[in-house]
Amino acid sequence: MLNKIQPSITFARRTRAAFLSLAIAAVSLASCKDDKDNVKPDDGNPPAEDKAFLPEKDQIYTYRILDSDGEKSSSTLQVVNTKDSSGIAVYDIENVIQEGRVFVTTRSRAFSKGGLTTNEMLHEDAVHALYDIVNEFAEIEDVTMSGFPQKQVLENKGTVGSNVTFGKDPLKVDMALLIPIDEQNKIEADWETTLTYLDGKATKQEEITTPAGTFKCTKWEYKYEMHIKLSSLFIPVEETEDVCTVELWTAPGVGIVKSIETVGEDSSTTELQKITKK
Repeated sequence: MLNKIQPSITFARRTRAAFLSLAIAAVSLASCKDDKDNVKPDDGNPPAEDKAFLPEKDQIYTYRILDSDGEKSSSTLQVVNTKDSSGIAVYDIENVIQEGRVFVTTRSRAFSKGGLTTNEMLHEDAVHALYDIVNEFAEIEDVTMSGFPQKQVLENKGTVGSNVTFGKDPLKVDMALLIPIDEQNKIEADWETTLTYLDGKATKQEEITTPAGTFKCTKWEYKYEMHIKLSSLFIPVEETEDVCTVELWTAPGVGIVKSIETVGEDSSTTELQKITKK
């Protein structure tokens, strides 16, 4: 899959792979910690117009992911289990992302409380996603991670000016790798990634039409900063610093309808293709 002879090409492809897996995970962040965290019921019911941006538990959501260079991939999301935690319905969600012959599966959970839809990306999900991708081109000797779980909180009212907020600590992933350069030789390398999410706002309420239908959506806009560094004694240090702009459309009872992520002249569009009954 990856050119193992030219480190610069490997680095560029890995950057794209990391962007794909972590960005999709970020916009489909869906979980709370454990039930032991004791999600408390609301003090009274939220307003009737406040509806959570969560998928329905009896539906399967299929997405198409189209990059600006023409490459396509897909994602299938579904609620696989529902638990009650102190009177709050907590959804276990599975998201399977397919890029060519590579599959990345994340399991996470989500809940609504106090007029807020809370999503998180867990440490375990990030580890599994990274292993699936990095193992395509390198051996992983050691991994250290911090900043997990990463929260994303949406105000359910979804009116213009509503907030989307994130955990304040950046996500950091450091990996010690062995990268094959031919059939017999490998080089040691360190890969460092830092993602810092920046709070954003709802900028518009509008109808969005996709192959799955027409939905009344809230459009959210926010950014995240991504720093990636590849270093080794055998190759020059390669380093990238990017700011990604995210446009995200959500609908009550569906969750994500569409998203566009842009870094410089490159972009990736995720769009809901169909909703099917289980």
